[in-house]
Amino acid sequence: MSQLLTRLFTATIGASLLVGSAWLGAWYFGIAVMIIALLGQLELYQLYERSGVRAWILTGLLVGAGLSLRALIPNIFLLTAVPVVGLVLWCTFTKSEQPLTRLGATLSGAVYPTALLAFLTDLRVVPGYSEQEALILTVTVLVLVWASDVFAFFTGSFFGRHALAPTISPGKTWEGFLGGIGGALLAVGVLNLTLDMPLATIHIVILALVCTLSGAVGDLAESRFKRVAGVKDSGIILPGHGGMLDRFDGIIVAAPLSYMYIIFVVNWF
Repeated sequence: MSQLLTRLFTATIGASLLVGSAWLGAWYFGIAVMIIALLGQLELYQLYERSGVRAWILTGLLVGAGLSLRALIPNIFLLTAVPVVGLVLWCTFTKSEQPLTRLGATLSGAVYPTALLAFLTDLRVVPGYSEQEALILTVTVLVLVWASDVFAFFTGSFFGRHALAPTISPGKTWEGFLGGIGGALLAVGVLNLTLDMPLATIHIVILALVCTLSGAVGDLAESRFKRVAGVKDSGIILPGHGGMLDRFDGIIVAAPLSYMYIIFVVNWF
């Protein structure tokens, strides 16, 4: 019970700060997302190191920061080519071991989680929508992922019997996954009642399904990474949750898919 209360307290404070930064404006939210993403990137590098692979951490963080701010500073992502070219040249002439492996680890950390999580910032300034509408869309995606996660946790804890992916994460069950879908759909109803949604209800329902499925995939992916590294949590920064990757693993996958659904499906039709 103590662990559960700690988990709920941390989640409530963290969610309030993140939603609050989104309400303050795109820059506040973008900086908050970048900090979360870079901390997650550091955790991924630590998982790499536990697996026997070292990354060029500082260079990777510079690339990640550039990719994370792409929605706020036009063309800043082009500057990330400078450290990347520098790494390629270093790999060409260095005599250190595993230069190609270290290059792959460094650049993959800038993409997962940082560049993918930055789609939240892209969503906060999504083209074709007003400032208020973009805020609502951002909060909607966050709420859908969180509602799915919470309901999946409690449904799986009380009713879970059939493992979803036993070789990756034995604690995840099909019952929990179905509970997550129910939680996300329930959140759709609450959002429709409390907010002036800029999307038709059918699109919000589809987003709920996208967030639930992608959230589960992101959770399983991070569980696989931790299993390979031989650790239970990616970090210790969030009491009751572990690390940033443990808390945002689902959003890392849900954010880009939700953004692409809005851009390529909703805006077209």
